[in-house]
Amino acid sequence: MRALRKTAGGAGNLVLEWVPRPRPRPGWVVLDVRLAGICGTDLHIVADEFPNWPPVTLGHEFIGTINSLGEGVTGWAVGQRVVCEPHALACRRCHLCRRGLAHLCSEKRSPGWGIDGGFAEQVLVPADLLHSVPEGVDDVAAALVEPLSIVVTAFERTPVPLGGSVLVLGPGPIGILSALVALAAGAGQAALVGRPSSAGRLAFAAELGIEVWDSSGCDVPEAAYAWTCGRGVDLVVETSGGAIAEGIGALRRQGRMCVLGIPGADVIPVPWGLAMNRAADIAFSLSSSYSSWDAALAMLARGAIDPRPLASVFDLADWEQAFAATRERAVVKALLNPVASQNAIPTTSSTEATQ
Repeated sequence: MRALRKTAGGAGNLVLEWVPRPRPRPGWVVLDVRLAGICGTDLHIVADEFPNWPPVTLGHEFIGTINSLGEGVTGWAVGQRVVCEPHALACRRCHLCRRGLAHLCSEKRSPGWGIDGGFAEQVLVPADLLHSVPEGVDDVAAALVEPLSIVVTAFERTPVPLGGSVLVLGPGPIGILSALVALAAGAGQAALVGRPSSAGRLAFAAELGIEVWDSSGCDVPEAAYAWTCGRGVDLVVETSGGAIAEGIGALRRQGRMCVLGIPGADVIPVPWGLAMNRAADIAFSLSSSYSSWDAALAMLARGAIDPRPLASVFDLADWEQAFAATRERAVVKALLNPVASQNAIPTTSSTEATQ
């Protein structure tokens, strides 16, 4: 079968090659991959800026159909459409695992960097990480469950204030999804902030009905206080990795901020005194919880959120084009289709909206 693999350490070394098909093993299942999403983490893996264990097939965001069951697997059937949490090989023994936080286990080796992932025609995954895709949720929407679950996990940490204000910093896929989920979860108002370099994505988000701000035309904390009639924002979601100071400045006293963005440097300026003065609650959210996957799928099934406009689908053979479009922000979210016969899957291209 075809698989997109990082063949060796160092930058680059990404090759589409033929590899043997996986075989089921006790407790695991083989999936026929239908779509798999390119994440910013994948770009970092290619650049050798994120831990990885080559040779390894990339891809940790995917939807598939169960092809075969390993010994001892119950509750699942061949042909079911499923998505899979990327928390394989968590130890199940450490204090985090025993508290239900397997997604934070230091021993986990997720598909796509620790074990073979979903940029292939088939993938082998643990059965206990599967979630069934509701019948009314199509493949494109289901392929976005993993980033959607990351957003839901953040709101588990810092709940959306019913009728309150939510300010999202950074108009990438996670930022756009954060704004959409905040509105779906009961926020009274939500705004998405981006820099001039993200003008295309801001315009795209505006087409989805999200209020957007260009940070070049305003002082974000000052605008936030004007937006909330002098009170300050109830909840800030930082997804850019570089706007923590602006987020703290926008908060009301005893407001909350959830940080999802990974900074480009180990040390960034933080207005510690201002955070103390605001009595701010600041949480840092990483990866996705078990409960967030069921919640994300339920939201999709109910039609509370439709992430499909974010997606542009590429054949696996066109992976170089898909990676380039992701790197250059020519698309919001690129999905790879590993099966040539599935090229007829409807796509909603966001290329023009994000250039």
